[in-house]
Amino acid sequence: MAVMITPADDLLATNEFLHDGVPVYVAIGRPQPYPDRTGWRCRVRVECGTTRLEQSQVVAPTAPEVLRLALELVTTRLGMTEAEFFEGATMSPAA
Repeated sequence: MAVMITPADDLLATNEFLHDGVPVYVAIGRPQPYPDRTGWRCRVRVECGTTRLEQSQVVAPTAPEVLRLALELVTTRLGMTEAEFFEGATMSPAA
């Protein structure tokens, strides 16, 4: 199943930066209740350069847990800390 984040989605955080000389764009969607089930989901989009696009979604029992998993997914894939990710990130006002 393809998971897409579009600019119209309710984004929690976005960031654009160079990582090892490659331009990277990251978007983390706001946690949402999982449709027709218990639990929460959070969509994640990582674009590295012009050739690599990864879209994922993580699922967890609570909104805080799903957000923690989304951040872990991003930082693990990019080999960076949460502090490095949030430096220069754009956060939604409710974050």
